[in-house]
Amino acid sequence: MWTKPLAALLLSCIARGGTAAANLFDDENEQVGVAAEAPTTHRSREHHDLFDAPGEEESERYTCKSIVAIAYSSRQPLERRGEAVERGLKRLRKKKHSTDTSRDDDNEEEVGHHPEEGFVCELEGGSIAPIEATSEQLEEMRAALSNGTLISAVSTMEVDMFDVVEEDDELGGDDVGVSGWDTPPQSHSKSAKVPPGPIHLSSNSRRLVEHPQRRLNRLKGVKKLLVIRMTDSEGLEPPGDADYYSNKFFGTSGDTETPKAQIYGCSNGAMELSPDFGSDLNDKMTADGVLDVTIKSSLKKISTEDAWPLAQKEAEDILGCKLPYGCGADHVAFLMEDCHKGGCGWAAYAYIDWWPSVFVKDYGAHPAVVTHELGHNLNMAHSGWTGAPGIDQYGDHSCSMGNPYFTDYHDKICFNPAKNFQIANSGAWYDEKYVITLNMNSDTPYRELRFVGVAEYDKVAQYDSETNEDIAVVVKLETGSDVDFFVGFNRKTGQNSHNKLASDEVTIIEAGANGVSYAQSWFTAGLAQDESHSFSKWAKTNEELVVKVVNIDTSEAPGYADVIIALGGATKSPTPVPTPAPGTSSPSISSSPSHAPIISPSTVPSVSPTLMPSTFPSGSPSRPPGISPTKKFSTKDKNANQKAKGIMYQMQAEEADVKIEKISFKTKDDKDTEVQLYFQLGSYQSFQGGGMVANDWGTPVFDDIPDRTSDGFREVVLNEVLTIPKGETASIQIVGKKEILYEEGDKEFAVAADTGDFKMITGRSTKKIFEERLKDADFVGEITYHTYTAKVTSTPSLSPSSSKLPTLPPNDDSTSPSMLPSNRPSGGDDTPKEYDTPNVNDAGDNAKGIMFTITSKSKEVRITDLGIIGKDAKESDLWVYYQKGYYAAFDALNKDAWDEALKKKVALVPNEIFDLKLDEDITIPAGETVSVYVVSKKGVLYEKPSENEFDIYAQSGDFDVRVGTTTKKEFQQPEKLAEFAGRFVYQTKG
Repeated sequence: MWTKPLAALLLSCIARGGTAAANLFDDENEQVGVAAEAPTTHRSREHHDLFDAPGEEESERYTCKSIVAIAYSSRQPLERRGEAVERGLKRLRKKKHSTDTSRDDDNEEEVGHHPEEGFVCELEGGSIAPIEATSEQLEEMRAALSNGTLISAVSTMEVDMFDVVEEDDELGGDDVGVSGWDTPPQSHSKSAKVPPGPIHLSSNSRRLVEHPQRRLNRLKGVKKLLVIRMTDSEGLEPPGDADYYSNKFFGTSGDTETPKAQIYGCSNGAMELSPDFGSDLNDKMTADGVLDVTIKSSLKKISTEDAWPLAQKEAEDILGCKLPYGCGADHVAFLMEDCHKGGCGWAAYAYIDWWPSVFVKDYGAHPAVVTHELGHNLNMAHSGWTGAPGIDQYGDHSCSMGNPYFTDYHDKICFNPAKNFQIANSGAWYDEKYVITLNMNSDTPYRELRFVGVAEYDKVAQYDSETNEDIAVVVKLETGSDVDFFVGFNRKTGQNSHNKLASDEVTIIEAGANGVSYAQSWFTAGLAQDESHSFSKWAKTNEELVVKVVNIDTSEAPGYADVIIALGGATKSPTPVPTPAPGTSSPSISSSPSHAPIISPSTVPSVSPTLMPSTFPSGSPSRPPGISPTKKFSTKDKNANQKAKGIMYQMQAEEADVKIEKISFKTKDDKDTEVQLYFQLGSYQSFQGGGMVANDWGTPVFDDIPDRTSDGFREVVLNEVLTIPKGETASIQIVGKKEILYEEGDKEFAVAADTGDFKMITGRSTKKIFEERLKDADFVGEITYHTYTAKVTSTPSLSPSSSKLPTLPPNDDSTSPSMLPSNRPSGGDDTPKEYDTPNVNDAGDNAKGIMFTITSKSKEVRITDLGIIGKDAKESDLWVYYQKGYYAAFDALNKDAWDEALKKKVALVPNEIFDLKLDEDITIPAGETVSVYVVSKKGVLYEKPSENEFDIYAQSGDFDVRVGTTTKKEFQQPEKLAEFAGRFVYQTKG
């Protein structure tokens, strides 16, 4: 039910990312979809005139200093805050993102997560403007953010800029200007709209230079965090005072569970948050690291996006410096009483790969929430689980980026293997030799590794001399696409002792962007000892890749997990290579013959949109993160007999995507000269004027003085690689103040050279930039590049219903025939065994249905009878269903998704085990998992669990039983976590 006018809801949505309101509310009101096709060009904050006629307000074309993405963290209802139970139950709900931006006047707590990332345009003066866009454009921007094409706070684009009409003085009256700033930073006095059609992103190479504090070593050393506690004009303020938040953030009064402690512990001391800004600024603080400010506006009349810049201005006036970097701050957290205007279904939000974060109510006192938002500042995306529909982007509670806790006393949870790989790729926290990339193929089909958890990373080195296995903190399984899998040991101890999912298990995480930049990750599997997870048709090999845990030992520190990774049933490595000695590393590309070449025309590894860790054959140690091999194409031997101020030409990628790192060329003389390099996908032949109009080229990807090489060429080193997708054409234009040398070509648009990876196409020289076409021109110089296989539409382990999400938790090989009804075949150990769960005397709760999972160990298990404890002696219908895999991995509320093992009318015995012979045996192959669903109209008894869903609570010598869930009725909404109580009669084989 909507509790405020539709127009206000839509405006709040637009303020966070455009007119994606059609996406967010189309189930509730058909008219929204129509309105959303015409983003507003003129907005009044007070009157919410959403769709004024175009042309009422003139716009100007403006190139954003950068595009900054925003990630939101949903609030939790009070009854679920800090608890795992309800979060686990939601894994069965119908997959649909829930967005509720309504707000009751009585300030009732809101539930549901905010829509996906929003975007703002950073202006040259330091202020921001919310970006308005169609839903299609927003989805395109979010996809670009996920695949690394859009880099938050670095990438830029042209927008149409509008003035926002203010109709009251709620944004500070006359006292709003800041001398020297192009646009006052205290409000959204500007609004940016994406021009019609597809988005056109470009890179501002100077942005990287302007913000070295953010881009360089951002995960290493001491990072200063400023907390700004805001009071509004009506006296609304956060619930705690400055001393309270100083203690909650930094432990200044003895609190040990803080964001400072969490970051320091998870990084093993490599990164530390500090409230110390030096004596001059410290004297101006209200408490250590905390500054109280009062804004001149009411939070009830402005959005939070308008409020925090007002607080920023007040803080700058007090401190006498410009935030953040002028005051020495790396991060700034803004605390406010609550969100009253606009969409408020969130607890906090942060700007991705940037410096601000915003918290309402008392969420700033929750250490896991603060660390989660800092993760966004550090370019980390959410961690989800496809077994948790409805909250899927937050479902991975083995990771801080899964939003696992909303309490002020839980902080000890670190990051999943995908996030750890991303951290390592920046050169932080982990020694490169413990971060391994495996390219499993027919030449290297087998690998044995010993994993140590991040919580005991400080002790990992002792295994260097104690074992011959390769030692790893995280392993990347390279798929050949930009979606890869990451493996680690989720040791629950120390700084990770509050972990909530797959504790002390080997976890497998799926993530895009090659794991090196911002990308949503997905929990794929949690494996206990003797469990395995398989991927069919791995990386186009048509072979099955199996990850098997052979041993887990947590009896001493560091605990470890021994893992075998094998392709196509391989049992040993044909060419094992010993683990590198402690302390050794390979920071540069090696020429050793023991390292097989990485780039070749026949084998093309995956390469990220930015430089990624190279992929060595699986028998060799991986290269350090951030270092990758290269190819070079050279035409330096051509006769550079022509010269011009500009040359444009084309390249066409062939069998793989081409990623350009450097471009070298020769100028007329040896004097340093400024050069601009433009890059756009498509043939300039289709641009306006045949490439002679500036708008079609966007901003240059390089605008500086290029380096001089030893052979007299000029070398442009690109801050971001330029990507030409497989089969596509890109246009490149080089313009210099000094003339550039080239060779006259035979015919424009003819193929001048074919490298096998791409074709060089004859272009055209120009007298000056975008001025007077001269001659047909062939490029003379050198191109340094990578190749990687084009992104596939179906990657290993992808869901049949989605090409974006991983499907199956552990042990779900859809090709296995072993789950067919066994009908009691002969052979193997036919001696029946019985196992009673240890809770049979404690089962006192009743439910119509209980759904749970069983995982076999080293042998096949065939269940022939199931003992159930009834509520009463009345006769009723009873069913037993089963299905391969974890019920979270399929539509468990759909009866057709299950196989029926038993259906009969039976009178159960109250408080005693009643054995039922199954019509069809339930067969569980060795090392695999089966879900069982018991339904009785009169109810069955169970015990409430002390563990999390899917945690093991009962163990026989042959199988484990895991915590499940109850349902109110047959195939209806799940209710509570439950431990099945009863008896298994079974046989084993193998």
